[in-house]
Amino acid sequence: MADWMPVFLIPNLRVAHEVISEEVAIVPCTDDRLKAYESIHPEFKKFVQKFTDPFGARVSPGVLLLRSDAPKTFRSIEAVSSFRDLLALSVIPLQRARGIVHDGSHYIQYSDYFDFYPWVYHEKHKHLVCHTPGQVALHEVCVFRGQTSPILSALDFDHMDTDNPLLTALIQRWRQRYSTKRPLWTDRALFRSLNMAAAASKMPAGADLTTFSLGRNIGLWVSAFEILTHTGQDKVRLWDVYDRLGAAPWRHKKMKARRFKPTSSKTKRNLGCWIYGEIYRVRNDFLHGNPVDEKSLIVKRSGRNLFSYASILYRMALTGFLDLKPPDPTTPSEWSRARFDFYSNQGDVEEALLSVLVSDAAFKAERAARLARVRMVSRRAIREG
Repeated sequence: MADWMPVFLIPNLRVAHEVISEEVAIVPCTDDRLKAYESIHPEFKKFVQKFTDPFGARVSPGVLLLRSDAPKTFRSIEAVSSFRDLLALSVIPLQRARGIVHDGSHYIQYSDYFDFYPWVYHEKHKHLVCHTPGQVALHEVCVFRGQTSPILSALDFDHMDTDNPLLTALIQRWRQRYSTKRPLWTDRALFRSLNMAAAASKMPAGADLTTFSLGRNIGLWVSAFEILTHTGQDKVRLWDVYDRLGAAPWRHKKMKARRFKPTSSKTKRNLGCWIYGEIYRVRNDFLHGNPVDEKSLIVKRSGRNLFSYASILYRMALTGFLDLKPPDPTTPSEWSRARFDFYSNQGDVEEALLSVLVSDAAFKAERAARLARVRMVSRRAIREG
């Protein structure tokens, strides 16, 4: 039986639900897969137990594991990082959408939560090793004092936080991409784009947040969209991204309607294209040195910040790229968790994008009225039936 080997710790997430493929898993530090390793390497267990937040409260980090018999192509730092990236982008867009639709701010909205801790346990030396572009160092476990990021509050993470239809499709493509040394162009482009999107999803700054910080991240988002759109033939153009977003499998009729004229477009396109056009325009102003101010990212019509919509729109670009579809029911009346997740998650994503057109107060009032109508219909159905 193959063993699972710890590779990296993820201290900013309190992992309560495993995310697993045949080769890699992200699990709680109490997971049974770690017990055999900890019995051989008790210093590793001490290492894991030495994490706190900046104020001394105990933290249990998540652990990324790799199967000892995994093929060599899966054991590269790129493969492991790509698995982390696909998980981050299966969480962040949906959590940002839910934050808008369900009026919350405690969601996992930044990829910093998925950062690998730079110090790792070295089996041969029985010490901790740090190998980054900034330093190569060795130290003892007994004096180690690990902390979570000071700019984040460690959050709980479980299966309810994940866009499971998207996660399932991305893990399948990850296994296809890293099962060979000669991947398809589309697989290489997908994981390059996900890596760019993970960088764009990082917290723009700490205490020194400025419009420069937001503009820099917006530039990374445009690159993530362009990489995903590039076919390997010629260069990717703005309208190529518009075409991809226009062809995504939108469900809401307001998202399908071609009523908007986005940046540099001669024809009317849907709302997703218009949002991307605004992101692209702002990106050009920031990166090309044009005049910008604190209002550059604000949508005049709603007063909302474009930065919040980039990751949500990226989810729909992925939906089209991966050809995500709901699972077929066995019978016409069959209900399944997978089908519910598919329709519910995309519904939240599209509803969040629609909020870019209206003020926060108007959006909340419209949603409250819609929920009231649903409750009224439900009560009537109960009485009649």
